[in-house]
Order: sequence, then structure tokens, then C-alpha cells
Amino acid sequence: MTEHAVVLQGHLPLALGEWPGDAGACSALMADNLALLRALLVMDDHPASNDEEGHEGLSNLETKVDLLLLLVSAGIKGLGPTPPSYACILGSADLYWDCSDPAIFPAAHSKTCIALFLRPRIAMPLLLPGTMQPISAPAGTSDAHSRCHLHFHLDSRVQESLDRLIFRHHRRAVARDKDQHHPTNE
Repeated sequence: MTEHAVVLQGHLPLALGEWPGDAGACSALMADNLALLRALLVMDDHPASNDEEGHEGLSNLETKVDLLLLLVSAGIKGLGPTPPSYACILGSADLYWDCSDPAIFPAAHSKTCIALFLRPRIAMPLLLPGTMQPISAPAGTSDAHSRCHLHFHLDSRVQESLDRLIFRHHRRAVARDKDQHHPTNE
């Protein structure tokens, strides 16, 4: 089970990514992650009023242009079809996913990188380098399913943006739940 109270849950495509070979590759990976997370946060924002535009509007435009350039470059590199989807729980420092064949993923204590598609329509994954943790059985499932667990380490800027995205999704899920259970909706 997860130790985090605030998580992002859903059926999301994920696959093994390429481990960053050196400090330069790791920095580039984190820069791409940061651009993606910032763009997702901007896309989730409600349109700003005229009074709120200005510098923030320019920053949002830069983020969208960065994402567009990254998507175009991913397309040029020949990004393949979306990988299989798994029931995922994304926390601040951990990713859990249910899998019927955990053997396709690295063994416990192995360094790996998982490509997680937070928005499957956007063909750019969040790349999460980290260490695989021991596999467990998720609560309430048969023995045919296992829960894979990646503990990842991100730089502070990417971590902050990921935390904001997770919190925003959690807050919206709570609001949707309240709306569904409100007496006027019954």
C-alpha cells in the first residue's frame, strides 16, 4: 500500500524508459520532465482574467511552446504506439502499478527508468528514474496480480512541479466526490 495521503490514481500507460547514462543525460531528462509538468499544470489552469495576464500569461505561452517543441522532437524520433495501461498510484516519491506479469519489469533493487504517460493523448511521458522495490500483492486482489513499486528521485524543481500536479488532481477528485454526494444531486 502507499504511504502517501495525496496521490494521483488511474489507468495509465507505462513502459520501461532508458536510464540516463551520465549527468548530462540526467539533466536533459529532468529538463524535459519539468517542461512537461509545467505544461500540464498550465493546461489544467483556468483561463486568466485580463487583470491576471501580463507576465504570467507570457510564462504560460513559453511553457506551451516548450511542450510543443518537445512533442515535435519526440515525433521526429519515431515515438511508437502508446504502451499498455496499468492501474497506477503516483505519489510524491513513489509509483505503484498492478501487473499480472511483473517479470517484464526489473527485479527489486535494480535501477531503472519508468516512462509514465500522465496524459495518454500527449505522446510524451514523464520519465521517472529510480530503484525498483520488492513486489507485493495489492490488497483485495487475487494472487494473479502483483504490485510493482518504483521509488524515484527527482531534482527539486521537477519534484515541486510533480507535487503541485498531484495535489491539484487530488483536490479536484475530492471536489468531484463532494459534488456527486451532495444532497441536491440525489
